[in-house]
Amino acid sequence: MSETKPIATQAPPTAKKWDLNSLLAKVLELQDALVAAQESNLLLSAQTRELERMARDSEDLKAELAAQSLLLSDKSRENKLLHQELARVATLLDSKLQETEQLKTSLTDISHQLRTREAERDNLARLYTELENEKKRAQLMAAQEPEEAPRDSGWLRHFKGKPS
Repeated sequence: MSETKPIATQAPPTAKKWDLNSLLAKVLELQDALVAAQESNLLLSAQTRELERMARDSEDLKAELAAQSLLLSDKSRENKLLHQELARVATLLDSKLQETEQLKTSLTDISHQLRTREAERDNLARLYTELENEKKRAQLMAAQEPEEAPRDSGWLRHFKGKPS
């Protein structure tokens, strides 16, 4: 029998031969690249988390600005209403001030008329007193001189009519 020879596995002549040292160097090189890629991945993950946090902060700021905008809008409307109310009150106060000035003028006129009437009353009272005094004097004179005919003197004689 013929002896069978084990079939040797040999690489085809076109394949590159790897020796153990070059394979280890290549593995180490790939491990270094993997570690660098992992470090880069960690850095990118941290940056991604930071950007997500900044995006949340940005959304919070947008919401806060929207709330502040609504508040300022409400305050602006409120201020506009207050301004309108103050303008209305100012107009009302101006009209009341004009009325007060008119009342002052009327009061001054009435006061002047009252003083004029009081002066007229005082003059009439003085004239009446003078007439009464003159009448009393005339009566005293008539009482002292009985021979003369009694004569009406005084301001009432005008209302008695003419003697016949």
